[in-house]
Amino acid sequence: MKQAKQQMRFLPTVFPKLKEVLLSYRMGMRITEVMVFDSSMYGKTGYYVCPRCKVTMEREFVSFCDRCGQRLDWNGYCRARVIYPGRARNDT
Repeated sequence: MKQAKQQMRFLPTVFPKLKEVLLSYRMGMRITEVMVFDSSMYGKTGYYVCPRCKVTMEREFVSFCDRCGQRLDWNGYCRARVIYPGRARNDT
């Protein structure tokens, strides 16, 4: 009985935070970065970056990140910041 009372005091403080975290994955985050790789065979190839987990996505225009589950918002993706990995400055 004592343990049940302790759990009841714990739940009101944890539940709102847990709910906020879980619901944040359901709200779309805007795509803001594209990572461009330069290859001698294929030339320049760009991959969009998930705004939550910062991992490049293999496919474009998917509704959710296949790694972290974040819902994606593709509005304004053409204005995404271009990143060149391995360079000191990312301005070309």
